[in-house]
Amino acid sequence: MSEGEHLCCEVVVVGSGFAGSILARVLARAPTPGGRSRRVVLVERGAHPRFALGESSTPLAAIALERLAHRHGLADLRAFAAYGRWSAAQPRLRRGLKRGFSFFAHRRGMPFGASAQAEARLLVAASPSDELADAHWLRQDVDAELATRAQEAGVIFRDRTVLTGYEEGANGVVLRGERQGRRLTIEADFVVDASGRDGFLAGCLGLTSVVDQVPVTSSLLAGHFHGVHGFVETVSEEGTRLAAGPYPDDRAAVHHLLEEGWMYQLPFDHGVMSAGFLLPPGGDAGRLAAAASAGDRDRLWRYWRCLCADYPSLSRQFRHAVPAGPLIYRRRVQHRLDRAVAAGGRGRWLLLPGGYAFADPLFSTGIAWSLVAVERVASLWDGLAAGEVPEPAALAGYGALLSREASWIESLVATAYRAIEVAQAAPGVGADLRPFAAVAQLYFVAASFHEASQRLKPEGCDWPWEGFLACDEGGLRAILDEADHWLCTWEEGLEGASWADRAAEFESWIGPAIEPWNIAGLADPRRQNLYPVDFAPLVAGAAKLGLSVAQVEAALPRLGGLG
Repeated sequence: MSEGEHLCCEVVVVGSGFAGSILARVLARAPTPGGRSRRVVLVERGAHPRFALGESSTPLAAIALERLAHRHGLADLRAFAAYGRWSAAQPRLRRGLKRGFSFFAHRRGMPFGASAQAEARLLVAASPSDELADAHWLRQDVDAELATRAQEAGVIFRDRTVLTGYEEGANGVVLRGERQGRRLTIEADFVVDASGRDGFLAGCLGLTSVVDQVPVTSSLLAGHFHGVHGFVETVSEEGTRLAAGPYPDDRAAVHHLLEEGWMYQLPFDHGVMSAGFLLPPGGDAGRLAAAASAGDRDRLWRYWRCLCADYPSLSRQFRHAVPAGPLIYRRRVQHRLDRAVAAGGRGRWLLLPGGYAFADPLFSTGIAWSLVAVERVASLWDGLAAGEVPEPAALAGYGALLSREASWIESLVATAYRAIEVAQAAPGVGADLRPFAAVAQLYFVAASFHEASQRLKPEGCDWPWEGFLACDEGGLRAILDEADHWLCTWEEGLEGASWADRAAEFESWIGPAIEPWNIAGLADPRRQNLYPVDFAPLVAGAAKLGLSVAQVEAALPRLGGLG
């Protein structure tokens, strides 16, 4: 190997996905008390544009993007926060319209229309219009754009770099690696690892996996596809007309609940769909892992079609589909490490959420959680002079908060999975998602309460440090625990009652339980599982947010975005 390059910097960010690139740019732009910009290096193992599975944004992600844009003068991030702004300001970056969350319950061997709509369909709007809507991110485009913006802000970018060594001393760290056949050495005051699952620091520091403590287990088979029909179009061809909902069913993060797991669908505007099956890791897991390792795309595609074939509506929807690239298989999608910072914060490194923990894509928490963490990490350098690093107590606080948030997300997902299992055990001909819909109310009430609090009370609170998705609301945690108990003892509760009676009783319990945080009109049987954005419950529930009706009414324009 030939002699190479030696770089010195204050912060090195490993991984140029959207979170790493945004953080590198923010740190490079933020001046030190002496007025000098920080020297930041951004390292990438691959090269842009690179393939990544599609991801779905949420209102909580939009808030974080808008705060970052406002605080650091990054107008492009504000455009990413809303579908209408994105389409107007960055039309060349591909995306999909996401008006909300759509859920459909299926029975093996039966078309979707065989089930009663009100019992097998749940739509929850996240925005009142296309203009203000969230978006599905084509990560290939977004990541490449944000890495370019980081370089334009003065970040030193080194792609095609394999890092192999980490040494920490009293005055900094030294990273060693190789870039295109040449040695690369980076001296830095601090390292932020944004390289994701099985990332750089996890390997170099031998961080311990505690994934066995995660209470949900699923494998993933996913890819991007051409030629997928819309679901509403598909069921219409089967002779089923869906009742009008608060938005077009397909313009959403679409979830199909199946007897062996669930399937997500994220449709993009350019005709490609990102889709994946989340399945138990048993059965064919070994053969699928071997096929993925060998690059056997045909075998993975055949298995995909077999999964669809069990569900007539999905089979019809994908009858003309063709993979737009390789299919990806992960034997277990969950991961979690024992820590995101050094013990007691006494180290010169930290992990962003993507490298620390991931539970499941069920509630689209990935983008928002990563962006909130970017806000936090950037704030750790506020007021620090050149060469200074965050205090151990601040780093320990960051790590402890990430741990609580990861556990909260895992618990929400695990209870939702249990609800899917109970729902699929419903007797009768059609599918019935009522137990799942009741549990989903917990996620949506936590998300909407946290969102409204930040939108309507933007002053006087350090929101990035408040706990993602209301994770520190003890009352919500108690309700989740009780909901989980309901589901674990479902069969016992059937003594002397029918399954439908038990489902109705569960639905009747969840509404009053979440009422103290319900400012979105959720758990309302009159809605027939079709929930629009409705400001009336928000205004009427002003006291739940610690505000008056007049204060909420005056602040409603903020729901359209900051600044």
